[in-house]
Order: sequence, then structure tokens, then C-alpha cells
Amino acid sequence: MNYIPKFYLYDSTGITLLYTFELVNYTNAPQSIKRTVEIEGQRGIGSIIIDGGDKAWDMIISGILDGADYDEITNKIYIMETTIAVNTPYILRFNKTKNTYFEYRVKRILPIEYPESLRNEWEFQKYTCILKVNSW
Repeated sequence: MNYIPKFYLYDSTGITLLYTFELVNYTNAPQSIKRTVEIEGQRGIGSIIIDGGDKAWDMIISGILDGADYDEITNKIYIMETTIAVNTPYILRFNKTKNTYFEYRVKRILPIEYPESLRNEWEFQKYTCILKVNSW
């Protein structure tokens, strides 16, 4: 398979591309977490299940920022932090195929994590961005 899905972050209208996640190597998406309500009767046998809406959930996107040196990677971190603002509504799309995509309404409510900072020795930095899906 030569095709690798890309993760794109758009403004809340879904028109303006704001950010493309680099070198994503893990995500827990796609998910469709449906909420259901169960009603049990006091005297009856069994229960009634009522279909609800989509539940909010945390989408994890982990990857690598690479660059020629410390300054380039630090600049990429700054761009990621300032572009993906906290508590701001966005549309996140990532490809199913070359012509179709999944689409989610997301907000970032947690800090972006940079585990195992290796920017001094190596020319990459791992990141983990957690976005709250169905949050607006």
C-alpha cells in the first residue's frame, strides 16, 4: 500500500486549511461512539433501549516533527501550539481514500505533549495531541 492518510485541521467552517499533522504514527480514530439510553420498568420484564446521539471522546494523534536542527523543530512546535488554540472549534479531516475522508468537530482542551525530548541529539521531536471530538 503506497497511500498514507493525512490529518488536516480546518477552521470551524471547514473551508480554510490551518494545519497538517506531520508524520502521524498513531491515532485511535476513526470511532463512532453512539450513546444509548436504557429504561427499565419497575414491574416489567426487560428494558427499552433508546438510540441517543454521538458521545464526546478523546481523539489521540501522535507523530513526529522532524527538522534539520533544533531551531527548525522548535519553530514547528511553536506553529503547532499557536495554530491549534485551546478551546477553539475546528474541523478535523483525515482520508479514508484519496478522494473521501472522515470528518470530526473537535477542540483542543489539553496541552500538546512532547514526550522524550530528543531535539538536541536527534533531528526529530515526538508529539501527542489530544482533541475532544463532538465538543461543539
